[in-house]
Amino acid sequence: MIGPLILFVLGLVALYVGADLMIRGASRLARKLGVSALVIGLTVVAMGTSMPELLVGVVAAARASGDIAIGNVVGSNIANIALILGIAALIRPLRVHMRLLVREVPVMIFVSLAFYVFALHRNELSRWDGVALVAGFFAYTLYLLEGGRREAPAIEVEYERFVPAGGTLVGHVLLTTLGLGTLLAGAHLVVSSAADAAELLGISELAVGLTIVAVGTSLPELATAIAASIQDEGDILVGNVVGSNIFNILAVLGASALTRPLSVAETVIRVEAPVMLAVSILVLPFVWTTLRLTRLEGAIMVTAYTAFVVLIALPS
Repeated sequence: MIGPLILFVLGLVALYVGADLMIRGASRLARKLGVSALVIGLTVVAMGTSMPELLVGVVAAARASGDIAIGNVVGSNIANIALILGIAALIRPLRVHMRLLVREVPVMIFVSLAFYVFALHRNELSRWDGVALVAGFFAYTLYLLEGGRREAPAIEVEYERFVPAGGTLVGHVLLTTLGLGTLLAGAHLVVSSAADAAELLGISELAVGLTIVAVGTSLPELATAIAASIQDEGDILVGNVVGSNIFNILAVLGASALTRPLSVAETVIRVEAPVMLAVSILVLPFVWTTLRLTRLEGAIMVTAYTAFVVLIALPS
């Protein structure tokens, strides 16, 4: 009876380990090739922490499990802000200085709104929607690289401490390849066992995607956030969360919809998508005014997220 749950947990562990290996290999490979630490942090690390969401989304779409693909992205984006930023603030109050974040957060809000508008159209993300989202991802990446060139030297130094150099080229390639293989295996395990796990837990596939899968695929973001918070690197922490959320909508949902059009449940349109948009908007005054996110505010965010998960997981 508990076999599917064990496979499900093993899949989540494989996703975390695979993402960690891939990020370490890819970021050090990029450093070896002369890419700046800031560019690596804004692209390789932020996108690498979202690789579990990407592979789970594509595999779920290929297996006609659209609820898991949609729930995974929406749930992960909510968890990235409410849970991960909340936990990081509990460890150490956060403050950001990077100018690029002032422009990135409105992008996160815009793409969250774009998902909502696309979903309202026949309650579906079509392949054409997927094309638009993926095109938006490439445009966003170019925008990110251009904005990174104008950051203060102090931000580059902060990222150099966080993205270490060293090692051999062959070693980095092997580590990256091993990470991707582990990620793919984990994605297949999670998606193939999710339906059985949902039945054993007495909740829907959508609820599993919004809660357990979403938190599981967000573990790389959580690990990065904890490490950045301990080192008092708020720019890296918030930048990773915002970048991951944008990547999740543009690249993950885009690639998933290209694989197979995704039906969007009515409850996502009425409840979860508006919640995702609302928590995205909450980040805006924080980065605009460089206010410190206090431990009390972090505790409120974590409590609110816990209440959200409990409500979602309750049997309908």
